[in-house]
Amino acid sequence: MRDTRKVVCAVELSADDVMGQAHFDDAIGIFPEFIDGYNILILPTSGRYFQVPLGCMQPLDVDNLLVAGRCVAGDKVSHAAMRNMMACTVSGQGAGTAAAVSLTQGTSTRHVDVGAVQEELRRQGVRLS
Repeated sequence: MRDTRKVVCAVELSADDVMGQAHFDDAIGIFPEFIDGYNILILPTSGRYFQVPLGCMQPLDVDNLLVAGRCVAGDKVSHAAMRNMMACTVSGQGAGTAAAVSLTQGTSTRHVDVGAVQEELRRQGVRLS
């Protein structure tokens, strides 16, 4: 199964984001312009990439829940990029790190300090831009 339910989140990724090298203040990683689905095939050979925002993993109606992998928020084209296993690892590491940082800060995942999350991801060797 390639298409599953998606959660409505603070940020909805779009085709323009994944094909336009979008940058986000709350980036938790990057992913190449690699889209496979809905009659679009763009292979990751150009060096182009987009930033994955924490907001696409933060559900609007549920605090202290982060979604990763195929259920991040976005349209069909962005989903054709984010459902890729490699993109799932980017969102999974970002979600796990945000959850851990929120616990150390004593705050919810909705109010986690994004700068602290990004600092920890950089410490882990994650490329954010």
